[in-house]
Amino acid sequence: MKRTFALLLLCTFPVAAQAPRAEAVDPALAPDAGNDFFLRGKNLYDSAQAATDLANRNDLYLRAAQIFSEYLSAFPDHPNAEMAWWYLGNSFYQAGRIDDGKRCFSTLLNRFGKGKWAAAAAYTLAADHYNKGEYAFAAPMFERYAANAAKPEERPRGSYFAGNCYRLLGRDREAIAAFTRVIQDPAGGLFAPQSKVALGHLQVNAGKLVEALAQFEEVVAQPYVAKVRGEAALHAALTATKLGKTDVADRYLALIMRTPGMEDFRADAQTALMGNAFAKKDYREVINIFRASAVKAEGDKEATRLMIAARAYMRLKQPSEALNLFREVEKLVKPETDMAFQASYYRLLCFFQIEGRHLPDQVDAFLQLYRKSRPEDARIHTALMMKAETLFSNKDVAGAAKIYSEINAAAVSEKNRPGLLYQRGWCLSEAGDHQGAIRSLSEFITRYAQDPRVPSALAKRAKSYAESAEPQKAIADFDKLTAAGTPEDLQSFAWLESARMRRGEGNIQDMIVRYQGLLQNVSGLSENLQAEANYFIGWGMVKTNAATQAVPFLEKARSLRPDAYRKHAGILLALGYFASQDAAKLGSEINLAIEGKYEGDIPDQALQWSGMQSYNSGDHAMAARCLALVANPDEPRATPKEVWRYLAKARIAIKDAEGGLMAANHVLAVEDNPAWKADGLLDRARALFMLGRSEEARKTVEEANALRPQGRTSGGLRILTGDLEMKAGDARKAAAEYLVVVGFMEDKELKPLALHKLAEAFTKQGNAAEAEKYRAQLAAEFPDWKPE
Repeated sequence: MKRTFALLLLCTFPVAAQAPRAEAVDPALAPDAGNDFFLRGKNLYDSAQAATDLANRNDLYLRAAQIFSEYLSAFPDHPNAEMAWWYLGNSFYQAGRIDDGKRCFSTLLNRFGKGKWAAAAAYTLAADHYNKGEYAFAAPMFERYAANAAKPEERPRGSYFAGNCYRLLGRDREAIAAFTRVIQDPAGGLFAPQSKVALGHLQVNAGKLVEALAQFEEVVAQPYVAKVRGEAALHAALTATKLGKTDVADRYLALIMRTPGMEDFRADAQTALMGNAFAKKDYREVINIFRASAVKAEGDKEATRLMIAARAYMRLKQPSEALNLFREVEKLVKPETDMAFQASYYRLLCFFQIEGRHLPDQVDAFLQLYRKSRPEDARIHTALMMKAETLFSNKDVAGAAKIYSEINAAAVSEKNRPGLLYQRGWCLSEAGDHQGAIRSLSEFITRYAQDPRVPSALAKRAKSYAESAEPQKAIADFDKLTAAGTPEDLQSFAWLESARMRRGEGNIQDMIVRYQGLLQNVSGLSENLQAEANYFIGWGMVKTNAATQAVPFLEKARSLRPDAYRKHAGILLALGYFASQDAAKLGSEINLAIEGKYEGDIPDQALQWSGMQSYNSGDHAMAARCLALVANPDEPRATPKEVWRYLAKARIAIKDAEGGLMAANHVLAVEDNPAWKADGLLDRARALFMLGRSEEARKTVEEANALRPQGRTSGGLRILTGDLEMKAGDARKAAAEYLVVVGFMEDKELKPLALHKLAEAFTKQGNAAEAEKYRAQLAAEFPDWKPE
């Protein structure tokens, strides 16, 4: 209202500052040299007022001033002296010598004190002080003007402006007295309505809203000029709003919007209507009011109007429209003002809602303007939040973490604080700042225990504890997530990550428990996770000497993900089958290992056992395959004799004469026991015979016989000797060798072989009867035997 008062005062000054009518002595009636002198000055003064050329006008005023000065020096007590002081002061004033003019007015007041010329001087000085904002000096001058008013209507004018001065000084008691004098003055008609409005403002300031509303309403109800009624109606509406009487407020605002002569207040009325609708959360009505009138305010008032509309657009989820209005607000007000700051902040929110690609740059510009002057403002730190979230969503984790670290959570609003603590903790964890993540997530979990994001925060904190070498705290968080009621994805995560963590620590027993918990408590697991859990349960059981129990888990893992677990599960399954003495399945695993080229990872003990079991079961090919994996031809003495021995026999059985000969030679190189040496010589002789090296075979048989072998070795040597004789064409000698085995040995492998070969020898000799006899015996004693 200060500006309004100043404008009113300036508008009235030209009228009030006119000189009172001069009443000079008539020279025709009484010759008067002083009066003649005065009239010379007065004539120059009148010429100056009539002049149109500025330079000429100033010159005339200064010449008039000189005459008045000389007059006052020569005739200080002349009847026109009082009037001359005023003309002298005003001549200086109009010529631009303000201080000289004011000194003249002060002299007039001090010397003469009262009267119409004192009133005019007082008014001029009051106006000068008022326009300089020197209200304490202006007020008494206006009162002096009122006290010496030449006309009745000048008295309320002086009191009214004195009241304005006191009001601007905050001297409400004196202001009320001045305005009351105006209202009570019979000649106060012109200024009485304005004084009543001013009294209403003072009552608002004093908190007397009911009395103020009544005062404003009285002015509105009277047949005053529309402009005054419009101001009263506006403030009646604002006061009613403060009293919660929005319907009353809207009625007065609507009056302003439709009444001719109240146009000056329509922009304010529209703003107030929009504000009331906004307070009622009727955001669409705010926009309707905003669009209904093309009237615009100026400066801060227009900025306020646009601000309300922009915020309504935001509430209506129309950020693009809001953004444009916030930009306009920023153009209307100085950047250091609260409104500019608020508009800039809301514009950031609009950008954040529309798209975040350019938001970091927008935030930087905002911070450059306002961060230094408002370092702890919630909106500064919320802007930092928006930038951090945008960077994080754009995968710039390091950049986001840096910004998050700059945010003071205490400065952020309670509404935004949970999101800040949660998002910051998550980002810092991703960026590797696990201690920072733990602090932020811990505060979030503690302060907002009912927040639905707490389980997710526990999961992330657990990972940060694990990365910070605080396993017990990590396990405690994981265990909270495995409880009933936790979302299944987080429950799965907790079982899985805690199991992996225990695996990394070497705590195999707890690892097994946690992987089993995952399989038992979480449905809908992916095949990958099922396979992982089954594999490591099996792996853990093998590591803890429970290989037999591991088999079903390892088989399940491999069936679910053969690409990932064929080798590793296969190796462990081999150990499991070895532990459970399941020769058939162990053999199958070894074959898979050979196919997959990871047979070197299967322990020699399992390979050797499998080879021996295969040999004893008649699977000589499998035996040769397994034992060959154990044997080391480069360092034969490093290989157990038993491996070479049965490798030789297996290879010979599958017609691998060269391989059998090599294995037999390695046995003989290290064997000292006569019986086993004879056995080895037998295998070498068989291999040599198969290779067609009969003489070497015969010598080897003789060497073996020299060791006086017994049992199967002896029988084998006789059969081989028979074979050598058959090959040499001496069927009779061959039959003799076979007959010894038939007659004296009951070995289920050698005797049927000897019977078969004996029958062939007799057939070779042409003795069909004998041949048939032994064939019959073979069929009778060994009905299932078939020659290889």
